[in-house]
Amino acid sequence: MPFKSILKRLVENVDGAQGAILLDWEGEAVDQYATISDYDIKFLGAHMGIMLYSLTKRLKEELGDEDVKSVIIDLDNKKFAVCTVDKDYFAVLALSPDVVLGLVRRELEAAVNAIRKEF
Repeated sequence: MPFKSILKRLVENVDGAQGAILLDWEGEAVDQYATISDYDIKFLGAHMGIMLYSLTKRLKEELGDEDVKSVIIDLDNKKFAVCTVDKDYFAVLALSPDVVLGLVRRELEAAVNAIRKEF
């Protein structure tokens, strides 16, 4: 499965992208591509997964059967874009704080659609 090439293209297409990772719902990395260390992208991805799981669970309790499709997390010195692939997998894009979010959303959706076709 060409997940690494999809993730690499995503990072290369987004100015300010530092890494992208595909994970399962337990936070286990399936594949990644990053300009930061493998440890960092795996660590950050797993923690974003915990946040996504908690958010999804809470929203389901409050709103019913609504599923979270994507989330942008904006911190002081880093941003993250998190997008569900399906019920078992999600993708995380680690970003610099000055990235243009409109481009991020478009490129991340394209990458996730490409990943879905490989399943």
